[in-house]
Amino acid sequence: MVECSTGTAEAPERLHLDYRLDSGVAVVAVTGEVDVATCGMLRDSLLRVVTDEDYKGPVVNLTGVNFIDSTGFGVLVGVWHRVSATDFSLALAAPSPRAREVLNSMGLTKAFSVYDTDAEAVRACSPSAEG
Repeated sequence: MVECSTGTAEAPERLHLDYRLDSGVAVVAVTGEVDVATCGMLRDSLLRVVTDEDYKGPVVNLTGVNFIDSTGFGVLVGVWHRVSATDFSLALAAPSPRAREVLNSMGLTKAFSVYDTDAEAVRACSPSAEG
């Protein structure tokens, strides 16, 4: 398992991302607030994972998200479109109550694969889950 983490230069206390590799699947744990001020960091980081790493996934864990607005979900939709053009998939894991509320209200649970735990999402995205 490979791990690293980063915060934003603009607002390090508002958004924190932890990265790890689990069974060949990139898992990104998002903690804090995802809004217009922090969504660029999330987008850039997820796209870097999508384009620079040899993995299946990514799984985006939303357990630690205490605020997310439409710009944050706009980033996830954009990354989902980018990933869906490949042989990989994007899964959301363990959304916080606030994130799940927004997912449901925006109808995004129909577009995203949402799992209760990282382990379930990793299994769904792992090479052994394919075909």
